[in-house]
Formats: sequence, structure tokens, C-alpha cells
Amino acid sequence: MKKLAHQQAGELGESLALAKLNSLGFAAYASPAGAPGHDLMVVVDERAFSVEVKTRQYIDRETEITRWPVLLTTKGDADLFLFVALNITSMSPTFYLLTNEQALTCHRSDPTREKSGNCLPSAVRRTVKANDFGALQ
Repeated sequence: MKKLAHQQAGELGESLALAKLNSLGFAAYASPAGAPGHDLMVVVDERAFSVEVKTRQYIDRETEITRWPVLLTTKGDADLFLFVALNITSMSPTFYLLTNEQALTCHRSDPTREKSGNCLPSAVRRTVKANDFGALQ
């Protein structure tokens, strides 16, 4: 089993996230590929929220994912962050939905590198439960 290219995994994660939001009854749509801004928009109680989707894939265990890269200088104004852990062997995703504030608490940057930053999976899992979309309530 071989992992997808990062761009392929990212596009698949966005599509799965969009399908999940729609299946939960939310009006959601994807931004065009390459367009500026955030990956998805979701409407809750007549209010639109921007969603930044970050996907990482694994083969055997979710703990293979060591980081979800997040550049706060360009993506930090998203209302929500949806981290997708994708089991590439079964194509089954696990979703972690965080508010902007929660994502900021999980974020770590490298002070020696200007354009760096990650949300650590262990911090994300401590902050929210898997497949909990309560942040949309």
C-alpha cells in the first residue's frame, strides 16, 4: 500500500469533509481549487463560517500522523479547522473539528522558520473528540 501524494490526499480530505458536513444536514460548499481563502464554507443558523481543512493519511495507525501543517499567517483567520486523519487502506476518515481558538491552543511554530507551524495530533485529540461536530451548534 502506498500513500497518495499530499495534494491528492488534501483534495480527497476536502471532498470527504464536504460530504460529511452535508450528510449532517449542513449547507456547505467548497471553494474552487486554487482560489484564495479557505477550503470550505458551512452555513449554520444563517451564518457562514469558513473552514480550513487539513488532511494527513496513515496506513496502520492514526499515530503515524505526526502533524497537521497550519500556516497561521495565511490561514489563521479561519472560523473553524477540520483536521482529517485518513486511513488510506480503507479510505475511512476520522474528523477533528476545532474552533479557531482551539486550533490556536494546539498550534506550535518554529521560531527559527518564518513560515512554519503545525497543530500536533496529540494536542488536537486532547482538545476535541473524534467525529464531534459540536462546534457547529
